[in-house]
Amino acid sequence: MTLSAPPKIVEVEVVAAKPTEGDSKTIALLNAQSSKSLPQVTYIVKIRLASVPPVTSRGWALYVNDFRIPNYWEYERGIYFKVFDPEFFADHKGQRFRFTQDDSEFVDTGKRLPEPTSRPARRKAEAGGLPLQSEILK
Repeated sequence: MTLSAPPKIVEVEVVAAKPTEGDSKTIALLNAQSSKSLPQVTYIVKIRLASVPPVTSRGWALYVNDFRIPNYWEYERGIYFKVFDPEFFADHKGQRFRFTQDDSEFVDTGKRLPEPTSRPARRKAEAGGLPLQSEILK
């Protein structure tokens, strides 16, 4: 089986954003399922690509080390995924992004998961000062 060339990551940025209505419901569900009290913050992990690969029947799965990112979406300059639990960044601090098309052959991108750029996100969220996701993904 011939694999297509993997996407080339140019830059990775993590930005705290105001949750969408759907994100707020997800956060409420996660809070109900655990003993945590997650802040009303959605962390957007923006992965800028050299070029967005064409849509094919065999897409690329995205991993942070051995953790598969279950969902990611496209934006104008690349892809992004959402994180609701800030502990994710502690658990995966500095780990490498990898792509695979077959779950056996992995391509190390050379890029690592950074920490969120907005450290006091909980306080900003409580004050209503977080940017909208639409602003971040421009």
